[in-house]
Amino acid sequence: MSAYEGEIRQALKVEIDAGVLKEAGAAYDVFELLKNTYPVSGSKIDWKRVPGAIEDCEAGDAEERSRFVEFFDEMCARFGLNGLVLYVGDGLLEFALAASIVDMWQALPVLLEIPQHHYFVGPNASCACA
Repeated sequence: MSAYEGEIRQALKVEIDAGVLKEAGAAYDVFELLKNTYPVSGSKIDWKRVPGAIEDCEAGDAEERSRFVEFFDEMCARFGLNGLVLYVGDGLLEFALAASIVDMWQALPVLLEIPQHHYFVGPNASCACA
């Protein structure tokens, strides 16, 4: 277990213990789903090659995290998203988390502190990335 995994498990202990956030298998398995669904460049989705992709980039860590929370809200409202979502990072966490969109939104401040790409995967492999 990496230091980040321990920190995340501790920071989200109440939610995990209550079953609000659930460990949902290996991050690798979710990445395989994404790699089979989207064009990739290296270890990331190549959003420029995804038809209809909606991109919104910010410069600077604090600005980027804050803007992603807004973007997450906008996409949920725009597309009427609800239900289960999976979370994986691209290397520092070996497990995926599952939760409702509302519960995942509440975990965003903790998850976005990890220095990695963050993938939120919904039904039919729909995906948002920070």
